[in-house]
Amino acid sequence: MERRLLLAIALMVGVMILSNVFFPPAERPVAPASADSAQTPETADAADELTRLSAEERAAQEVAAVLAEAEDTPAVAEDTEETAAARESSIVTVRSELYEYRFDTRGARLVGATMLAHRNFAEGGHGGPNVELVRPDDSILAYALTLRGDTVSLGSIAFTASTSTLEVRDGPAELRFEAAIGEVTFDVSYRFHPDDYRIDVSGGLRGLGDVGHVVLVGLGRGIERNEAVPREDQAAMSLVTRSRSGQIAAERLDRVDDGEMRPASGGPFSWAASKSKYWLAAVVAPPGGPGIGGVMLRGVPEEEAAEMQAALPVPAGSAGFEYVAYIGPQDFARLQAVGQELHNVNPVGWRWLRWFTRPFGNLIVAILIWMHESFSLAYGWVLILFGVGSRIILSPLFHISGRAQMKQMALQPEIKKLQERYKGDPQRLQQEQMKLFREHGVNPLGGCLPMFLPLPILITLFFVFQNTIEFRGVPFLWLLDLSLRDPLFIVPILMGGSMLLLNWITQRGMQTNAQMKMISYVLPVVFTFFFANFAAGLNLYYTASNVMSLPQQMYLSRERRKAQPAPSRQKE
Repeated sequence: MERRLLLAIALMVGVMILSNVFFPPAERPVAPASADSAQTPETADAADELTRLSAEERAAQEVAAVLAEAEDTPAVAEDTEETAAARESSIVTVRSELYEYRFDTRGARLVGATMLAHRNFAEGGHGGPNVELVRPDDSILAYALTLRGDTVSLGSIAFTASTSTLEVRDGPAELRFEAAIGEVTFDVSYRFHPDDYRIDVSGGLRGLGDVGHVVLVGLGRGIERNEAVPREDQAAMSLVTRSRSGQIAAERLDRVDDGEMRPASGGPFSWAASKSKYWLAAVVAPPGGPGIGGVMLRGVPEEEAAEMQAALPVPAGSAGFEYVAYIGPQDFARLQAVGQELHNVNPVGWRWLRWFTRPFGNLIVAILIWMHESFSLAYGWVLILFGVGSRIILSPLFHISGRAQMKQMALQPEIKKLQERYKGDPQRLQQEQMKLFREHGVNPLGGCLPMFLPLPILITLFFVFQNTIEFRGVPFLWLLDLSLRDPLFIVPILMGGSMLLLNWITQRGMQTNAQMKMISYVLPVVFTFFFANFAAGLNLYYTASNVMSLPQQMYLSRERRKAQPAPSRQKE
């Protein structure tokens, strides 16, 4: 019975399958929708959303295909008269009293940035007598798109410019580029200011609807060299970033190997900048936006160079992208006006000391600029007055230190007795000496204070002169450039002489051994050779500070001699 039942079921299933194969059912006509069977609003919206996303997806794929095809097509053919003329006419020039920017209509990218107010000091540097920031065959603010996982460059896309030349004189002026890519367009607008190197940039990929993408902004392979000392420029070539948390990090370009891809860590970023010793190309994201999503370095065969790209994410539904570009000198006041701590783009001092040198250096630079502008003084006189003023401000501390030295000298007889009494017990000797100092209110370290008081200012000024544009190329008397060494070595010799005289006056009236006297005479000689290759402005400051301290040291020396017993004075 069970076998018959199973056999019957198998026959029925077979008949059903064979009937559908040989006799397929006829298609049923779709009845027109009635009022009762009409789509609900939710169903209609869902269908529209699917249709719209499908259309946007097709547009995105079409844009990616067009871009890929354009990328593979050479931008410039063989050098003929027609192509040369076309290439010449594709450059758009933007000019003010401060700068001349040159944009290529292919890619809407910056291919030249001449600083009209600054001279080029590099031997054989390109760009003529003025500073040029863009290297030959390189570009800044070059664009690429990341769309649906594919990244393609816009460098070969022909853009239409709103004008062929733009004079920025009486107020802000705008230059607009636009390119049709399939059924969508990509546009970018640059807004220039006549008295600033800041460029307000905005743009977008129009026609994609709610398809998110990423706009990549290139910072070039590094700033062109414009300085008289190439090794100083080489050491300063780097990519600097500031994270949203305020962390500033720098990566030297000559430490990125050829072909190496190195992402900057710590994103998203407030800004990313390519810098040299004095010059800057920066991309600054709006404070309230998503920021710069990431920054990538890629090593190139050139030495001291690496390609840099900053990624600006454009979320789905966004109207486009915007950022601020700064292409110009590292002018402290201008960078501070941009905001987001862009004025700290140049790390001041060694990494472990920046917690002190960076804010202190910014304060010193602000004071020097204020003195220069408020009193219309040359920077050479500003440095001399700064050295004199800093010594006057510190004079009370030097006076306290001198008095502490006199108290220590008055206790020398007691100290010698303790040394004889506890000659075999150094620990007990130290305890008794400290007890003696406490009883007479003497600070054993007070006499060393003059040696350390000028050091913070001196160290900070050393780093300030390495990167402060205000001193670049500034002459003073026989000095051709305050930021470079004295070609005649006059200021270092004056600095060493003032230091030697200051030590000699300080030693008068003091009981010192032969070793200390030798150090006091050798140290100025060592400093003279050491400072000979430093910036002339730094030597100028230190010389003025030493000379200003001579009257106070003469007074303290006379007081020490009066405090000594008569036999000691006669012996001296």
